[in-house]
Amino acid sequence: MLTTKRLIIRPIEKLDYDDICEYGSDEEPSQYMLYWPKSKEEVEKYIDNCIDKIKSTNLSELIWREYVMELRDEGKVIGNISLQTRGNEAELGWISNKRYWNKGYMTEAVNAIIDYAFNMLGIKRIFATCNDKNIASFKVMEKSKMVKIRTDINHKSYRRGVEVTYNRLIYCIENM
Repeated sequence: MLTTKRLIIRPIEKLDYDDICEYGSDEEPSQYMLYWPKSKEEVEKYIDNCIDKIKSTNLSELIWREYVMELRDEGKVIGNISLQTRGNEAELGWISNKRYWNKGYMTEAVNAIIDYAFNMLGIKRIFATCNDKNIASFKVMEKSKMVKIRTDINHKSYRRGVEVTYNRLIYCIENM
């Protein structure tokens, strides 16, 4: 568990279901994302999958970690952050409740995860990607001192089984 001035950042739990459904089933926060939105049933399976991953593996060996951002004063989950590690490199991803946008919560959480990955996991390089239309996400990356290293023009991927093409921005921060 990590704490910041306003947040508790901790592994996902079954009790987070209602809060995650609030933003995870909403098209607006996930309009530029490949794996969201999710139906309420998909959110439940997603949480179960995250918990099974934590239970079945030693936390220090996990390749995929899923954290929630909980408001310290209210106990409300307002978003989640994934950290996927491969050797000494990692990739971050996130989603948050639109009612809490433009308040600095995501930047606060991303900075805490970056610090944790560098100082506790020995990660040397962290990447994050987003659609070039997702201005809020690349602003979080820039506020977290990540640097844009590349733009993949007409990047192809799949969203809910349908091929999509978009310009993918790739950001990076290094701890050398």
